[in-house]
Amino acid sequence: MKQTLHLIIAALSLLCSVTGLRAQGCPNDNSLTAGDLTPPGVGQSTSQTYTAGSYMLAYVLNGANYTVTTCGNAGYDTQLTVYDDATGTFLAYNDDDFACGVYIFNSTLSFTPSFCGWVRILLDQYPCSASGTPGFVIMTQNTPASNLPSLTPASDMSACAGGTVLLGISGNGTGGTAPYTYSWSPATNLSSTTTSQTTATVTATQTYTLTLTDALGCPARDTVTATMLPAPTVNLGPDVVQCGGTVLLDAGNFGSTYLWNTGAGTQTLNVTTSGNYAVSVQDPSGCVNSDNINITINPVPTVDLGSDTSICGNSLMLDAGTGFTTYAWSTGGSAQTENVATSGNIYVDATDANGCLATDSIMVTLNPAPVVNLGPDVVQCGGTVLLDAGNPGALYFWSNSTSSQTTTISSSGSYSVQVITPAGCTASDQVNITINNQPVVDLGPDTTTCSSTATLDAGNPGCAYLWSNAATTQTVNAAAGTWIVRVTDPSGCVDRDTIVVTTNNPPPVSAGMDTSICANGSATLTASGGLSYVWSTGATTQSIVVTPNVQTTYYVTGTDANGCTASDVVNVTVLSNSNAQFTSNVIGATAYFTNQSTNAFTYSWNFGDASPLDNSANPAHTYTVNGTYVVTLTVTGPCGVDTYTMNVVITQVGLQDQDLANTMSLFPNPNDGNFTLAFELTKAKSVNVEILDVAGRIVYNKDYNNITRFNEKIGIENADNGMYVVRIITDEGVVTEKIVVQK
Repeated sequence: MKQTLHLIIAALSLLCSVTGLRAQGCPNDNSLTAGDLTPPGVGQSTSQTYTAGSYMLAYVLNGANYTVTTCGNAGYDTQLTVYDDATGTFLAYNDDDFACGVYIFNSTLSFTPSFCGWVRILLDQYPCSASGTPGFVIMTQNTPASNLPSLTPASDMSACAGGTVLLGISGNGTGGTAPYTYSWSPATNLSSTTTSQTTATVTATQTYTLTLTDALGCPARDTVTATMLPAPTVNLGPDVVQCGGTVLLDAGNFGSTYLWNTGAGTQTLNVTTSGNYAVSVQDPSGCVNSDNINITINPVPTVDLGSDTSICGNSLMLDAGTGFTTYAWSTGGSAQTENVATSGNIYVDATDANGCLATDSIMVTLNPAPVVNLGPDVVQCGGTVLLDAGNPGALYFWSNSTSSQTTTISSSGSYSVQVITPAGCTASDQVNITINNQPVVDLGPDTTTCSSTATLDAGNPGCAYLWSNAATTQTVNAAAGTWIVRVTDPSGCVDRDTIVVTTNNPPPVSAGMDTSICANGSATLTASGGLSYVWSTGATTQSIVVTPNVQTTYYVTGTDANGCTASDVVNVTVLSNSNAQFTSNVIGATAYFTNQSTNAFTYSWNFGDASPLDNSANPAHTYTVNGTYVVTLTVTGPCGVDTYTMNVVITQVGLQDQDLANTMSLFPNPNDGNFTLAFELTKAKSVNVEILDVAGRIVYNKDYNNITRFNEKIGIENADNGMYVVRIITDEGVVTEKIVVQK
């Protein structure tokens, strides 16, 4: 049967640009190439009508014959062109062959594709005008497709959750044009998506589509469903907590096989002990499921209030024991213990942390007991204390071996009494008696001291103190005068004492000013401020002469007319001889000297080239002639003069690159470690820029190749304050410049 595909395309016929011309066809101006199927001015139509140059797409089958027809109005030239949309390959073309503007023309073409895929049907007008009326494009399939591929339907598969199934048929596919390509969709859980047979992991029921595409792009499809079999439902129920007894567990699923973690293989399990119980169930289809449950079988607690009790007293304390979280007494109490104040049958319900209940009861008989109260503890200063046990007519047993209702206490201690009534009930009490003695305060006899104050001690540690100057400490530093103190011990007992203090100032003893001597020298030390003296050397004269070899401290003690003494010290320092020492570092024609002398006040440098002497501590000297120079440093200190010499070798005089020297500039100087270096060269040279400290250590180094002009900011921000040397080296010489870093 002939099949017709209507592509309703709005096509504008083209009006020829020149009237009166002889009837002739308008040539086709379209040209498409593979990979570029949309030339300038051509776009896909989105409606059933479109202007000249638009196109539509149609799907065609291998070997089928198709006819495409369009009808144009008078005055228009309609053209049709068909391309393979994937490659741009030209398939067919037709143009009406009558002159524009005379008749109504039809453009018809026929083509038989050798592939399956999309073709592009392009409507064009040329060289007519762009105005006109729409037309229609009709595409008809005249013959069926030939040699299309096909797939043998594969069987649906099923598996338990997480299992695997083999989908499709190995090597499936007939007809069409080999070779085939395969594609599974969706790709979920498949081991491969590009073979006719693949393995699927079943996590849910899923329908898959296999698409076979032959070498001509013609497809064949098959669908297969991987069904996930339901697992057996296993529910042992919620966790169980109970007091004693047993628990019956049922895994359900009659007719299945069972495996409990106890080793049992039955559907039900009778549990008598606490623990976690798990079961795996396999149904007849082979699917497995499991469940577990925590079983807690708590022991049933017990409570014991003891045997029935008859006591002397107004109450009895009952104890239900520990290990319970709640208690409920028949008397209304809710604590572990209950003070029972009435005779009768008393019971308690006790619940432990597991919610398990224990109960016990006891018969309580209460007899009146005597009331014994010796009163509060007693603290007093001296005297006696009368104790009374009350309860006339009873028997009394005191801890001081008396047996009357009352007893008199005259010394500190703990006293108790036991009282027995005629009914045989007993009671007792105890009291602490403290009878304190009066504190004894003795500041000693009146005193004279060789200082501005005397230390007075009222003794009796732990007591309260009040001095005549309102001080409240045990000791005071007392100036001259009459001093009174009142001492109150913790029991409230009080004592007083008085003393007269006379003070003398210590003498102003001085050993003199610290002094220094040179090695093997001597110093005279003179004391002052006293009438007599004793030195740490054993001397008793006012002045002594000492000759120490190392720094030594000397002590002197002086005594005045009141017999008061004072001490002082003086230090004698032995100075070392002056020592001249230095190191040098030569950079270019300049030598930089680092002074390492000790015990020196002044410096004098002779650079060995007849230049003036230099008195700076760390000089730099530039030589004008190469050679070896003897440099001499002479230092002067408190203990003499010393000299040190060193040979300095100069080899860089005359090696200066004049090209650099004439144009180099460096600013600012001094700087904070950041400066600008600039120079110009008459020809391109390779340049090395170095910055060295006075010890010759390189703190900056950088090479520049084939440059004629240099203007760059250089930073040595981490450098310490001091002098540095900027050295610029070319193959023609060296130029150096000193900079000073001041932060």
